Amino acid sequence: MKLPGPLKADSEPEKGFVEKPESSFLSARYWPQLDGLRTVSIAMVLVSHMSDPHIWGFLNGSLGVTLFFVISGFLITSLLTREERRRGRVSIIRFYVRRAFRILPLYYLALSTAAIAVFVLGLGEGPEKFAERLPLLATFNGDLAGGGSFVHSWSLGIEEKFYVVWPFLMFAIPLMKRHRLAAATVLLGLASAAGYIEGARYFGTYTAILAGCVLGLIMHTPRGFRVVSKLAQPRVAALLIPVAITAYILDPILPGGYQSGHAHVVFSYTVALLFPSVILAASPLTKLLSWKPVAFLGTRTYAIYLFHPFCIDVVSMAIPAGQQNFALAIVRLVLAAVLSVAVAEVMARAIEQPLIRMGKRLTSSPGPTTTRSPAPVSES
Repeated sequence: MKLPGPLKADSEPEKGFVEKPESSFLSARYWPQLDGLRTVSIAMVLVSHMSDPHIWGFLNGSLGVTLFFVISGFLITSLLTREERRRGRVSIIRFYVRRAFRILPLYYLALSTAAIAVFVLGLGEGPEKFAERLPLLATFNGDLAGGGSFVHSWSLGIEEKFYVVWPFLMFAIPLMKRHRLAAATVLLGLASAAGYIEGARYFGTYTAILAGCVLGLIMHTPRGFRVVSKLAQPRVAALLIPVAITAYILDPILPGGYQSGHAHVVFSYTVALLFPSVILAASPLTKLLSWKPVAFLGTRTYAIYLFHPFCIDVVSMAIPAGQQNFALAIVRLVLAAVLSVAVAEVMARAIEQPLIRMGKRLTSSPGPTTTRSPAPVSES
């Protein structure tokens, strides 16, 4: 996406604003900087999974997933909103078909790999326990399956429930469609509160996704965009970034540790409020996130996320986990990252991208369109 120039306003705008930001935002089909954020997200997750606590123990992979949730909520809501404006309605069935072709093939390949590792090679948690968890894992309920092999699929369980419920709830039910933003804001408030209530924290996990959803809805209204665009000013980002870093640092040491989710609510809101700066401002951060190598890695994050634990296990056969030697820990990390990216690239070319294209072909239909409607958002 080409970044436009400065915004004209009554007062002199800060450096980094863009000219005619609303038209540029609505005409954009792809934001490479969001793929750059995906790269940041998967890097946080991969490093935290290296099992070298003496070296990387201070890093927090769970907030990497929180970042990814905000991105997903924003992109899916933008995609659905633009389809509705372009065609007059959202085809929920076509959305589900596209999601199925994008998500299911790689997921079941990765799950099959985990099953072979457990049942055939005798690795992981053991066949009996894995067999008990397998029905939940096979139905995208890893978030309910507890710890063990393929435990990282918990986040995909959260996402898939969102993919199933959100489009139908907000874009198919007439009453909800008429009060969509108000309903989404209420849900966000409830999820945020749940993040601090013992016994309700599961619903609190959806705070990040809902924060992205609400932002996507607001930015697709003229009044909302005018308000949100003010957050793109550099001084706002300068205030928000330290808040996000503080939440990241405090998360493991707050009462309840990582499992409490205390910092996730603050982190979710902070990241969502930083999105206007990332999307609208021509800042050094935006340019870095949009840099082709960084954005490209973001297009491979789904495959990297699914297969990186297997790659780490392979590397651990040569260089054991639990390293206290910084040099060896770096070598382990580099090898695991390179292997994960290589596997993801093979998966993307051989399976993921061909099936995504197939899903789009099966659901493509000219259909009626409205004039001057926003451009569709790329799902990749």
